[in-house]
Amino acid sequence: MRKKIVLLLASVALVCSSCASSRFFSQKAADIRPIALVEPFAYITDAVGDWSTQYLDGASSINQQLVAEITASMGLPIETTVPMAYHNQQSAQTDAWLRHLGDIGASAAGELEVPAIIRDAVRESGCRYGLVISDLGYLKNPDEYSLEKSIENGARVLGAILTNEISLGSDTEAYLNGVFALVFDSQTGNVVWYGAQPRRYKNNPIDPASLTKQLTALFKDFR
Repeated sequence: MRKKIVLLLASVALVCSSCASSRFFSQKAADIRPIALVEPFAYITDAVGDWSTQYLDGASSINQQLVAEITASMGLPIETTVPMAYHNQQSAQTDAWLRHLGDIGASAAGELEVPAIIRDAVRESGCRYGLVISDLGYLKNPDEYSLEKSIENGARVLGAILTNEISLGSDTEAYLNGVFALVFDSQTGNVVWYGAQPRRYKNNPIDPASLTKQLTALFKDFR
């Protein structure tokens, strides 16, 4: 009986470890420095799983700005930010790779091959490690959030959100968001850490409080 219990507990532990949302592959958090933050990738659409899904540039720009600012305040050993161009013909393959980060688990992340353009940019920054962040989500009814009023870096929309002039709504299915990240060694190209905050309906991709909660949980391994 005792042997069966031990085997059962081992099986449960194995299942739990395979479902873990974060994982170090070769090093400890204290050894991963200095880090260059690769400009976050944001892909926010107006819906999920239907033919009308469209990429929302305004919401994505706001999300990208918020993720960068909040991450910089997390106390990570980030020394610089590496600019990166997304959502154009030249970056199509890199964009696809970044979106794929939301489709894998921690156990598979160690086998990822970081795109050369990202790896080279981090190496040229003078930092050994690069932090990549991919934010994937949706706002089902973008008109409700007055995203069409967004101008220059989404400053007005962001200001309206912070002063509660725009209602983010209470419908938990009106929005969904997930954040996925990894740290890689620019010398070897190997992924040394992967973390995920899976997509959930209660996560709003353009709400600073919601994103702060997600990112705090995402980077718990580094505290």
